[in-house]
Amino acid sequence: MNVLDLVEELKNLVKIRSEVKIKNGKIIREEYDKAAEKVAKLAESAGLEVEVLDLEVKDGKVPTIIATLDVEAPSLALVSHYDVVPAKGPWIIDGKEVDPYTPLVLEGKLYGRGAADDKSAIVCSLTALEELVKSSTELKYKPVIVVTGDEEIGGLGIRTLLDKGYKWDKALIIDASVNYLSVGASGVVHGWIKVKGRAGHAGYPHTAVNPVETASLLVTELVKAYKPLRAGKLSKLKAPPGSPLPNVWGRFSFTIIKLGTSESEKHNRIPAETLAGFDMRLLPEENVEEALKEFYSTFSGITTKLGIRAELEIVSAQPGWYTTDQKYVTTALEALKEAYRKVGIKEEPSIAGELGGNDGTFFALKGIPVLAYGAIREEENNIHAPGEFVYIKDLNILKEFIKTLLSS
Repeated sequence: MNVLDLVEELKNLVKIRSEVKIKNGKIIREEYDKAAEKVAKLAESAGLEVEVLDLEVKDGKVPTIIATLDVEAPSLALVSHYDVVPAKGPWIIDGKEVDPYTPLVLEGKLYGRGAADDKSAIVCSLTALEELVKSSTELKYKPVIVVTGDEEIGGLGIRTLLDKGYKWDKALIIDASVNYLSVGASGVVHGWIKVKGRAGHAGYPHTAVNPVETASLLVTELVKAYKPLRAGKLSKLKAPPGSPLPNVWGRFSFTIIKLGTSESEKHNRIPAETLAGFDMRLLPEENVEEALKEFYSTFSGITTKLGIRAELEIVSAQPGWYTTDQKYVTTALEALKEAYRKVGIKEEPSIAGELGGNDGTFFALKGIPVLAYGAIREEENNIHAPGEFVYIKDLNILKEFIKTLLSS
């Protein structure tokens, strides 16, 4: 493949609507088989040995591709995913209506859902390996491309694969920033605060207990008391370039306010339950149980002080991760420096921990040294939003980094 082929194959992959979403508690997957079939064919055309697995997961199956170049060397898993968050169109790009699954190349950018997150990684890794095969380059690692689904709903695919006993000497999560080499990522906790009240007619508020208003008080108090407490926690890992703090810090955000699942929305009715959804970000090295214990304590103190009937439900709690294999870090950093040189970038690459979370957690929990790098610019590429795109120049950086890492 050359650069033109790389772009064309990414366009072909973006055309596949491999969406995943959760509706009424059930996971809905679209065109997973089609995406997996396309990836498998690309891997075969690149000269790799291909294995396709149908992983049994909640509510169905997740096709997973493992493509290997048989080399007598320590194995390195190159991990990416084909699933994408749902996209509603049309998008407005350069004043024109564009379908999210009709990729558009414009002014050095490739637009389309999944163009950056994470189909760019699939095509870049396959392109890199095909070029290495054709050049008969001696490799330092045995490359194993691992492409699966359900990453966007908590990494069900890769977790299931690892739990089945698949293991490699090292791993690279190709679902990260192009701006720095990631040596860790934040932990992520999601949950609900359920505020109880007593339903009634809004014309007679004295006969009801309004959970909407008490939830507002509780949210305000938690923002005042707990948000700064979490923000005061600082990691030993540097924050990404351009961050407001020098090191990764703790974060807490309310992201959803809604009525209870059995409530009806009416202006003249006081409901019986209100829900507040939150997102908590832990430091890469932070213990999940200790963080939750502190949050429960703060929550309990505030609800007692305010006299509010409320429950705390943790939906998911994924620990962060950080790399302790310094030799691997040094090797990857040197490879990234060389990749920068090859594409004409003069500045030195940096090392940082990620503000988001990723599948590196599941490799770290299995004792596999892991790093992350990708073609994403978090504040520019509109990932998970209308107008998602990837810079074509970043595809080249990522491809060259993978090639250099495997052969340096």
